Amino acid sequence: MAHPKLMTAHAKYDFAVDGGAATTIVPANSAIIPDNAVIVRCYSVVTTAMTSDGSATLALTTGGVTLKAATAFDNGAFDDEDVTEHTVVDKTTSSTGIQFVIATAALTAGVVEVFVEYYISNISA
Repeated sequence: MAHPKLMTAHAKYDFAVDGGAATTIVPANSAIIPDNAVIVRCYSVVTTAMTSDGSATLALTTGGVTLKAATAFDNGAFDDEDVTEHTVVDKTTSSTGIQFVIATAALTAGVVEVFVEYYISNISA
């Protein structure tokens, strides 16, 4: 029996490329995390701080799993040059890319990379 391998998915949200409308954005460069993936860790790396003309919130999700609950755009998790570990242990229920969910107001700048570590599970949801 083969041992499961730890996999890593990556996505980079860049306002200049992806825009900042209040909507769900899956960056074109986002890796796809498969159905039944057991997520064990998530990190975000901010290289350009988020800005907004309003009170924008940002959440990170994938495959039915909340990686980071909606939080203010200027929260410590999205400050300039922060590396933040988001506590999440869950299993996906669909195959999707990493989603950046912008709500309440639009973003006007920001670059965030997200790394999701997971194992493939053969157990269905």
